Amino acid sequence: MDIKEEGGLFQSGELARKAGVSPRTVRYYEELGLLPPAYLTNGGLRLYTPAEVTRLRFIRRLKRLGLSLEEIKDAVGTPGREQSRQGRVEHTLEVLRLEQARLEKQGEELERLRIEVEQAMAQVSVCHRCVAEACPPNCPYVASVL
Repeated sequence: MDIKEEGGLFQSGELARKAGVSPRTVRYYEELGLLPPAYLTNGGLRLYTPAEVTRLRFIRRLKRLGLSLEEIKDAVGTPGREQSRQGRVEHTLEVLRLEQARLEKQGEELERLRIEVEQAMAQVSVCHRCVAEACPPNCPYVASVL
């Protein structure tokens, strides 16, 4: 099979480049059953279509969102798993909602930490402007200095 004759087919290295991952990532996801090649030549050459680029980009997006590989398998579907497309979509939406809630909580925690840092900076700034040789025993900011 001549790749050029097939039009739109490419090897794993080109798939990796188009999706912005390493060839090793392509092989790893294939080993996991997440990214089967569209075609396998008689010589064992794996060929992919633009659909696999889209699939790989979606897998990467889910991975960046913090989903586990098992959750991603459920979301994108893998050969041998009996689940309808609608079931996968509903499951993916539920996982993404949970991930969104987790990220919102992280955002709230980061905001609390940002406020704490600002308060500490304000206290340490007072110490920075202080001209005393040593902190007086009754200084309310001494606890802020490491």
